[in-house]
Amino acid sequence: MKNLYRIPVLFLFLSLWGISSAPAGELWITNQSSNTLSIIDTETYQTLATIPSGGSEPHNITFSPDGKEAWVCHVGSNNVAVFDVSSRKLLMILPGGKRAHAVTFTPDGRYAYLANPGSNDVWVFEAATKNLIKVIPVGQAPQLITFSRDGKKAFVTNSKSEEVWVLDTTTYGVLAKIPAGRDVMGCGTTQDGRHLYVTAGGDNGVTLIDTLAYQNVKFIETGLDTHGLVISPDDKYVYVANRGENTVSVIDSSTNRVIQTIPVGKKPDILTISPDGHYVYVTNRLEDTISVVDTVSRQVLKVIPVGKEPHGIALKP
Repeated sequence: MKNLYRIPVLFLFLSLWGISSAPAGELWITNQSSNTLSIIDTETYQTLATIPSGGSEPHNITFSPDGKEAWVCHVGSNNVAVFDVSSRKLLMILPGGKRAHAVTFTPDGRYAYLANPGSNDVWVFEAATKNLIKVIPVGQAPQLITFSRDGKKAFVTNSKSEEVWVLDTTTYGVLAKIPAGRDVMGCGTTQDGRHLYVTAGGDNGVTLIDTLAYQNVKFIETGLDTHGLVISPDDKYVYVANRGENTVSVIDSSTNRVIQTIPVGKKPDILTISPDGHYVYVTNRLEDTISVVDTVSRQVLKVIPVGKEPHGIALKP
């Protein structure tokens, strides 16, 4: 009989030490019409803080790979605000090109690439010094950037020229221009680096690109006005925001077919995913909320109110 009591005592011990529950994280959200950042606790879903964004019309937010800094792009004031994450204090304001849209860090964290759709260029900053070291002309209205896993190539979505440009990050030369559909926007590479998924909002779907052959290999119909996307950490699923029908499509990457469509809030824009792949977080721009989607049940678990017109969202590393 004594052994029967050991199991509940062990669970009580683990629970007291916090081992049985997932560690709390922080979601940072850009509220474009209120010029603020909302910081949400992912365990309690409570708002930890609401702070000024450092500019006008904050659009996208990106954490440095070490999680120490958050870079916020402002399409209204054409700048990038850099925050210290631990103190939530504004460190500095960096200049940006016209309608500074989104920053992406190279995998090694040494450089930050900024897409400027208003000036049709990409600015490269040295992350440590914050010095601007290169301006690269690209296609019309560059939106988002992702990198090959080795950091040697940058993939830039250009919405108005309907292409993905591939840049050599050593020479800054253009390696390829790949047709990808109308109003290309969100992008993500698989862990093996072989495939790139790109949303084509004007075509209501996602374009699959072979990153070695530089070819458009498949188009996947999802929903109306696709915008952001995120790939699960195990590469099994791609989650796509359909702004025109207030849903998130789930693509099975083994078949590249939509296996489920999840209703969320009004005008879902950008998504991020937890490191374990269990939760997807979606900004609902016309509802001033965030939807928390359970990827196992594929249902919305929680709707969190934030500021006006939330757009960008990132999970602190």
